[in-house]
Amino acid sequence: MLSQFISNVPCAILLSGFSKNYKEILLGVDIGGMGTLIASLASVISYKFYANEYKHLKKKYLLMFTIYNFIALFIFSFIFLFF
Repeated sequence: MLSQFISNVPCAILLSGFSKNYKEILLGVDIGGMGTLIASLASVISYKFYANEYKHLKKKYLLMFTIYNFIALFIFSFIFLFF
């Protein structure tokens, strides 16, 4: 959940000091990069490039990006929680 508010890699670095469950932290980094735009710095960078090139499609891109990423976030979270 924390990765949705700060980027996933800094979040993992922050949490690694409080846990010895490295497998879970690595899964959190991978899964945590999905969801909001801020969840992954790479997503922010790609959005900036897209927005500069296609200014008139920024809002549509952001909406579709968020929808698809939350769908993927829920699917992968479900898979890793229950299998």
